[in-house]
Amino acid sequence: MQNLLKILVALAVIVTGSTVHAQSGLNSYQQAALDGQEAQNKGDHATAFAQYKIACFDGNIGVTCNNLGAMAYRGTHVAKDLPLARRAYEKGCAANVASSCDVYGKMLKNGEGGPEDIAASLGPLTKACDGGRESACYNLGYLYYAGKGVAADLGKGRGLFGKACEGGNVDGCYALGLMSQNGQGGAVDLTGAAKAFQTSCEQGKADGCLNYGNALYGGEGVTQDRVAARETFAKACNAGAIGGCMNTGILARTGDGGAVDMAMARKYFGYACKLGNQDGCNEAKAIPQQ
Repeated sequence: MQNLLKILVALAVIVTGSTVHAQSGLNSYQQAALDGQEAQNKGDHATAFAQYKIACFDGNIGVTCNNLGAMAYRGTHVAKDLPLARRAYEKGCAANVASSCDVYGKMLKNGEGGPEDIAASLGPLTKACDGGRESACYNLGYLYYAGKGVAADLGKGRGLFGKACEGGNVDGCYALGLMSQNGQGGAVDLTGAAKAFQTSCEQGKADGCLNYGNALYGGEGVTQDRVAARETFAKACNAGAIGGCMNTGILARTGDGGAVDMAMARKYFGYACKLGNQDGCNEAKAIPQQ
């Protein structure tokens, strides 16, 4: 959502309203949109917020609704106001602003700023996904996967997770990996699963690294490489996956995927212990300090 506060001010976009501003030739709502952007650029967020409200709610200028929604949703230099954000994003979505549809659908799905309405979230999320918003594709995929607000459809869910992953959504890649690995919503695809787990790992997903490490270790859908597996398990551990810590400790202790390294084994078992795994505590204690 880092781009939600940017506004398109091309006159071809800002066309709604009837009262013409005498000096510029713009109507009052278009002028409010431009004044809001100018105020925001100067750091006058209170004025920007007030002008965006006029341009959005009175002038139906979708891009200003998106800006207004972002400010109210995140509390960006103004008081956080989720009900207002929901209304603004709704109007932005009605004006076919994909980013507004994305957040509006998520707010309906999660009950933010008003009642939860999962069935109603499907339309905005679909519009946002079709408009290239990968997070909307992920949320929509989850609804089809779980059968929430719509009949469960694993094939559609898997396809949407794939679309989310293609757009760079880390959770979409991880979900795609699990479904491909287990043959949910289509055939088992270990190669596709390994690739999806790798992508999620590269973006910092701890469980994605753990699953990709498992694929490398066993040669499931990817060329077996236990050296890379050991490194990937360590990456999973460093991102917070207990399994990654335990696996790194085991491989370091046995010399699988590299040299025997008891200090490393003790360290990674210790990480698992710190994350709340008693087996990690026991294994770390069993290795004497050098």
